Amino acid sequence: FFWLQKNFSAQFCLHFQFRYSDWQDKVLMVLGTTMAILHGAGLPLMMIIFGDMTDSFITSENITYSEFFSYTLMGKLEEEMTRYAYYYSGIGACVLFAAYIQVSFWTLAAGRQIKRIRQELFHAIMRQEIGWFDVNDVGELNTRLVDDISKINEGIGEKIAMFFQAVATFFTGFIVGFTKGWKLTLVILALSPVLGFSSALWAKIISAFTNKELTAYARAGAVAEEVLAAIRTVVAFGGQGKEIERYQKKLEDAKRVGIKKAISANISMGIAFFLIYASYALAFWYGTTLILSDDYTVGKVFTVFFSILLGAFSVGQTAPSMEAFANARGAAYAIFSIIDNEPEIDSSSDAGYKPTHVKGNLEFQNVYFNYPARPDTKILKGLNLKVNCGQTVALVGGSGCGKSTTVQLIQRFYDPKEGTVTIDGQDIKTLNVRYLREIIGVVNQEPVLFATTIAENIRYGREGVTMEEIEKATKEANAYDFIMKLPNKFETVVGERGAQLSGGQKQRIAIARALVRNPKILLLDEATSALDTESESVVQAALDKVRKGRTTLVIAHRLSTVRNADLIAAFENGVITEQGTHNELIERKGIYYTLVNMQVASGTEDQLQEEGNAPSVSEEVWKGSILTGQRRQSTQKSIKRFRIQNDEPDVNTVQLVSVSVFLPACVFHN
Repeated sequence: FFWLQKNFSAQFCLHFQFRYSDWQDKVLMVLGTTMAILHGAGLPLMMIIFGDMTDSFITSENITYSEFFSYTLMGKLEEEMTRYAYYYSGIGACVLFAAYIQVSFWTLAAGRQIKRIRQELFHAIMRQEIGWFDVNDVGELNTRLVDDISKINEGIGEKIAMFFQAVATFFTGFIVGFTKGWKLTLVILALSPVLGFSSALWAKIISAFTNKELTAYARAGAVAEEVLAAIRTVVAFGGQGKEIERYQKKLEDAKRVGIKKAISANISMGIAFFLIYASYALAFWYGTTLILSDDYTVGKVFTVFFSILLGAFSVGQTAPSMEAFANARGAAYAIFSIIDNEPEIDSSSDAGYKPTHVKGNLEFQNVYFNYPARPDTKILKGLNLKVNCGQTVALVGGSGCGKSTTVQLIQRFYDPKEGTVTIDGQDIKTLNVRYLREIIGVVNQEPVLFATTIAENIRYGREGVTMEEIEKATKEANAYDFIMKLPNKFETVVGERGAQLSGGQKQRIAIARALVRNPKILLLDEATSALDTESESVVQAALDKVRKGRTTLVIAHRLSTVRNADLIAAFENGVITEQGTHNELIERKGIYYTLVNMQVASGTEDQLQEEGNAPSVSEEVWKGSILTGQRRQSTQKSIKRFRIQNDEPDVNTVQLVSVSVFLPACVFHN
């Protein structure tokens, strides 16, 4: 019962849709409603004049005119008709004014509220934690922002004015009917309870189908959003037909619900009009009986009948308004649920401690974690890691071992299920979220640039940054020179997702964006893995320069980029199994040692297959390899055998492999 009461109050309370109206909106709505009531009352009031005018015609026809009185009586009739014409003109002018005011005020009030709802919804989406986005489709959220808000606009705008106008016509019509002829009115009203019940049932059914229809269209919109965002990939693989089929399949769900909704609506409307016309037939029959018994005049019957007729038809005219209400209720329920959702990690909140100074000491203490979308999969299983101020720590390991998760926990995209993450001994849960992220700079594998200028993309790193600071950051990121060669320099528009720039250029702009906030902690998540060799060397040089004096965490699959780190932590199954410098870990011959050898072996085999029988290095080196008794063929076999067995390779073999990939004395003899 309480669940039903809660859902009824949320979805079917008219006030629920106006929660973002202020006092000015309320004044506009009250004035608009007043004008709508005056507008609606105008038509039944005209029926009073119409009935009196009808009786005047009939009375004049029943009088036997003599030639002496003919002119006088016709003049009196003309005078009465002129008076009635003035009445009609006055009511028409009032209705015209009232109709304009009612629509204008309600439309204005709705526009003001919709602006606030859009702002609140977007703000609510922006303040949600990352885990919330893991379980909510981003494309569906875009549909909510566009389509659902438009439905709310229809449900709180001029359709409301039309509803009140119809209600006023209904009540005024029946008041006039009871005043002029209560007997005939009661007979006409005999079928009204059935009509009212069918209308209420229809509104409930439409509301339920509308909610399902909106959800189906939102899912279809999510598919379209996903395809358009990756249109290059879709075209490259010739997947247009497949995506069209997938989109049409989602639309089929909406189509089925829409058909059921249309059938239900039209059946209900047909029943309603059948009852209305049945009451009209009854009214004509009983009205004729009353006229013959001299209880009613023809004008009175017409007044009662047409007043009730207008009132009944006004009920039918509420159908579009009621449908708009139903659509708006369904849309508002979904949107307000998002707005009312309180995130566990609120980046817009002012709560939390803001230290005056941060050194940059990081520590993970027995951290356990799993993603909200995969609650049964443990990612971190008791992680312990300590990073000192100014230290560069590299996180290495296989895919899915928890490296990137560690970086996301530092940014507090998620909170650990158990354990703590501290900065300078302070649990990051106690820190202000916005402040925490302001002291952290992030460079990801795939840089995300917005479709604006280079300067604006860098300025995104910190509000209020000056042009001098932007130029300084680009110089540190080795991006200044190529930017100055562009026609518009810093005002160059990078295009959608930075499509006008190369991968290396985008990455250097992303580095500048991270540096412009002068972060105490720098997080590099596969920052060079997607680049070619030339771009990688430039970007790597920039990264080596900017991480000096900062606490830096580096994630890289190319282990050659992390060998100079102060500390290397090797992950396996959500825990750190070993940590130390490059030389220390090589000597231990553990996880890191195996990863290095696997990368070197893989790189050598690829190079040998590309070059065929041609020597990969100088003739002297090749002859040196012969002296060790290792030719290319035997090297390939030993590599393949190593990759299959995962055994520790012979040191001489590893040395030869290192020579063949131009890594002499870099891997094992540093």
